[in-house]
Amino acid sequence: MRSMLPALMVLLLSGCQINPYTFQPNWTSPSWFDAGKEDAMNGLPVKDNQLLADNFNDPHVDRSEYLRGYADGQKRVCEEGFLHAWGLAGKSFPASCDATANAAKLHESWQKGMDESMSASRLN
Repeated sequence: MRSMLPALMVLLLSGCQINPYTFQPNWTSPSWFDAGKEDAMNGLPVKDNQLLADNFNDPHVDRSEYLRGYADGQKRVCEEGFLHAWGLAGKSFPASCDATANAAKLHESWQKGMDESMSASRLN
């Protein structure tokens, strides 16, 4: 019984060890440019300041940086070939492309991809 006591103590104490590879949280303010870009690339509509402040737990929203990032994300997503691929994948038309100048043409390209996807799924 005495020989088991040290082994049990070592086992219990090793369970309380702190993992040296745990990461410290980063408490810097968010990158509003990246937040806007990510929203646009995920097909989300522009968020208002209150929603952004709530989502990122930061009341100091840099609206101009958010909108600049959103416009950059729109440039990447709102292209005919890209939206055709979204339609082929069965994804819904992104709200971030609704306000673009060529929204009707983009919607047609997306719809064509969606129609091709539906006809292909019926054949399989």
